[in-house]
Amino acid sequence: MKKIDKQLSYAPAEFQVSYCGWASPAMREMNGIFRQQLALLCYDQAKSVEELSQALQTPYEYIQDALDSFCNAKMMKKIDGKYLTIFPMLHLKKNYEAGLLCYNFSEEHEIPKKINNILFSLKDKIAALDFYGNDFDLSYLNWFLYTITDNCMISEFRSYFSDKTDEVIFNNSDWRTNNYNCSLCASYNYADEKIEDDHLERRLSQTSTYYQHYGQYRFNNVFDYSPFPCSFEENAIGMGTSEMGRNNYLTRENIDFYLNLVKGIKREFTEVEQKCLEAFEKHGVVEKRDDSYKPMIPVFTEEVFSELEKIITRAVIPIVKEIAEATEKPMEEIMLPEMQGVKERIDQLYVFWLCSFLSPRQELYWYGMNVEGLAIPKDYKASAAGLYIVC
Repeated sequence: MKKIDKQLSYAPAEFQVSYCGWASPAMREMNGIFRQQLALLCYDQAKSVEELSQALQTPYEYIQDALDSFCNAKMMKKIDGKYLTIFPMLHLKKNYEAGLLCYNFSEEHEIPKKINNILFSLKDKIAALDFYGNDFDLSYLNWFLYTITDNCMISEFRSYFSDKTDEVIFNNSDWRTNNYNCSLCASYNYADEKIEDDHLERRLSQTSTYYQHYGQYRFNNVFDYSPFPCSFEENAIGMGTSEMGRNNYLTRENIDFYLNLVKGIKREFTEVEQKCLEAFEKHGVVEKRDDSYKPMIPVFTEEVFSELEKIITRAVIPIVKEIAEATEKPMEEIMLPEMQGVKERIDQLYVFWLCSFLSPRQELYWYGMNVEGLAIPKDYKASAAGLYIVC
């Protein structure tokens, strides 16, 4: 047993974890210091229950229960009676190194400006699509178009690296493959390490999305993060729920009423509908204009949304190629050694995480909020910017 393994029992490592896909089960598994240390202990090499119990000074029963749960969530696998963590983990220093590499390339080659200009050049094509909200100002639509653009770029990054893995994503919204409903990537540092991160001034610290299904409807919030009201900061284990932030502005109970407003219903509202309208107006879901209400959340059919993605994808392919060709080798030099040759980690790296590191989303939103491209709400708590519906 290595000294560092035993150290985790009294000086636990610190973790930063990113998730994608249907990630609630993985979030539960990684909730708490004990589970995190187990995952790290089983990363360098497979460990037995006895070895883990000794390292963490914890009874076998607790160890075994956690290991079984990890295996059921496809976060570990059992090899000859020992357990190996199979999702990607990076030392925090490597995470920062990879992030800085991508940030510097984005800055030097003005990637956010190029993307913003592309969306502006597509303004007429987007407005010509048959969706509710096609008459909204582009700077309002960009609050979710930036994320759609980023998703299109991520999909193309995956295509670029498709010969590196046999995992295939089903679609951009679900982030699922045949083997994984979700993935996570953990960065860690040991208790006695002080790792300095270069302050990346022209980049948001984080963005977050929350997608939910109401029957045939998809209600999407692509900016579930400050300065908008956000869900996970109110939740002790960092899991967004439809009861928090802006994710409860539309619910199973009121989404049909909202869609009727989009269709322009003209009748007296019931008492329940009037209360719903008051909440909609408070949150910026509708704006009152004289004696009528203007719905502020765009609505797409699946067909039109797919056409929007195709239009954007065709336009961003040159930028994707520019980024991937320039950063592929140095990124692999940073990240592949951290995978230690484990196929499951390498597969998840290429299909879920390398493309996310290459993504310029945080730089793009910073640019839009601080230079040009995004209409800044008067009150972030009363804005529906960044919300959209697909039905």
